[in-house]
Amino acid sequence: MKKQNQTILAFLLACLLALPLLSFAGCVNKPNDPVTSDFSGPGGSDTAEPIPASDEYTAPDEDMEGYEFIAYEVMFNESEFINDFRVEENAITVIDQAIFNRNTAVEEKYKIKISEVYKKGDKTDGTTAGYGGLIQLQTSGDTLYDCAVLPGYDCAKLAHAGALTDLASFDPSVLDFTHSWWDQQARESFTIKDMLFFTTGDFSVDIPNATVVVTFNKKLAGQYEIKDLYQLAEEGKWTMDKWMEYSSLVHDDLDGDGFRTEKDLYGSLLWDDSIYAAVNAAGERCCDLDSDGNLVLTIATERLVSAFQKYVDFAKTESCLRYQQTFNASTGEGTSSPFSGHETRMFPNDQGLFLITCLSVVTRNFRDMDTDYGILPMFKFDDAQDRYYNNIAPWSSRFLCMPVNLEDGDRSAKILEAVGHFSTKTVMNAYYEKTLHGSTVRDEESLPMLELINRTRMYDLGLYYQPANINKQMIILFRAFNSNWMSRYNTYKITAESQLKKINEAFDALKES
Repeated sequence: MKKQNQTILAFLLACLLALPLLSFAGCVNKPNDPVTSDFSGPGGSDTAEPIPASDEYTAPDEDMEGYEFIAYEVMFNESEFINDFRVEENAITVIDQAIFNRNTAVEEKYKIKISEVYKKGDKTDGTTAGYGGLIQLQTSGDTLYDCAVLPGYDCAKLAHAGALTDLASFDPSVLDFTHSWWDQQARESFTIKDMLFFTTGDFSVDIPNATVVVTFNKKLAGQYEIKDLYQLAEEGKWTMDKWMEYSSLVHDDLDGDGFRTEKDLYGSLLWDDSIYAAVNAAGERCCDLDSDGNLVLTIATERLVSAFQKYVDFAKTESCLRYQQTFNASTGEGTSSPFSGHETRMFPNDQGLFLITCLSVVTRNFRDMDTDYGILPMFKFDDAQDRYYNNIAPWSSRFLCMPVNLEDGDRSAKILEAVGHFSTKTVMNAYYEKTLHGSTVRDEESLPMLELINRTRMYDLGLYYQPANINKQMIILFRAFNSNWMSRYNTYKITAESQLKKINEAFDALKES
C-alpha cells in the first residue's frame, strides 16, 4: 500500500475510533441505520429514519459476591468464528484482548466472574450441542447457563419450542434492547408478536463477519478498463446488470485444456450460498412477518423469481465459476465440494475479477495478497431499487439468547446489559482496528463501502426457520444451474406453509402463556 494511503487510513481510523457511530453491530449513535420494517419489496432507503435507539445507561452499583456468569457457546468452526466470551489474559489478537478487557470491566463492576462453555456444532437443522443442549435444560429445569450464543438455526428452533427466555420481557431498567449497543436491525427483524428470543450486538463480531460482500480484484479491473465501481456503488447504480456486464468481459482458458476448472480465469467466482445473497439483494426474503406477526412464505414473489432466474442463468456462462467443486483433470467434470478452498487460492492469484463471499473470508485469507482489492455491497436487482440489501450468511450467523430456565433472570440480564455497554468501546473499536489495518480494507475508498454495507444489512427469518427446507432448494437448483424456481417452489409450498402454520401456533401459545 502506498505511504499516502497508509496516512489517510491512519487518519480515518482515528476519526472512526473517536466517533463509534459507524459500528458494524449497533454501536453508539448510528444515525444512518435503516428502518427494516418495510418488507414489501425493495422499499426502504439508505436515508430512512433510524430505529429509535438510546444511549442513556449507567450500570447500577451492585456487589454480586463473586457470582459466576456462564455463557454457553456453540459454533461450527473455530477458524470461522470468534468466541464471544472465552479469552485468556495473554490473548494475542486485538479482538481477543478487547474481549478480555470487556469481561474484566464487567467483572469489576459487579464483582463477578465471567466463564464460557464451548461445544462444536454439527448440523444445520438444529445442532446436537446447541438445540439439543438447551432442549435438555428446558426439560430438566437445570439452570446451568446465564446466556447462550448459538447458530441461527438453533435459535430459530429453540424460540418456538419455548426453550428460550423472551428478551423483551425484562424491565427496561434491567435489559433494554433499544440501547445502541444492541443491533436495532436485528431487534426489528426478529421481534415476533412483540417477543424477542434472540438478537446480536456490539458484544460479537459474528454478524459483521457473516455479511456477504462483493470483492473485486483491482489489477484485473485495471486490465479490463473497469474504473467506475466505487462511483457506481456510491450513486446507487451498482446493479446485477452492471455486475453481469463487467463479469462478461473476463474469461480465459489459461491452461488450454478446453475445460472450465479452477485453473482458469473468470469474471466472477461464486459461492453456493450466494444465491441467497442475490435474492435478498433484490429486497426479497424467504419468509417474512405479516401485519399480525405471523411468519409467511414470501419466496415466490415475481421479483424474487426474476432475480433467481437471472442470477442462475448467468452463473452458467463461461465468465463464472461455482468454485465449491472438485474437478476431474481428464474430463473437467465438477463434483460438489463445499470446502474446496478454490476461492482462497484463485482470487489472490488474479483468477477472478469478482468474488462473492462473507467478509470473514476476506479478513482471514487476503491480508497478504499482492494485488490490491476493493469491497462493494451486493448489487441491486435493478435501477428502480432505492437501497442495497446485504445478506447475512445463515451458516455463519450466531445470535445471543437466554435459556428459559434461569437461576435469577434479572441478575443475568443486568450482566448482559453491562456486557453490551462495555463492548462498544472495546470489542467494536478492536474490530475497526483489525478491519482497517490492512486485513480487510486495502484502500480508503472501501471505507464508505463498509459503512454502506453496515447500514444496509438485512435479516431473512426464512433462512433460519427453513420451512420444509424450501430455502435449500435454491442452492440445489443453483448447483445444477436450473433456473426454474417456480416448479420447485410448487413442489414444496404446501409442506412449507404447513410447517409455518405450526410455528405460528407455537408462538401464539407462548404469547398467551
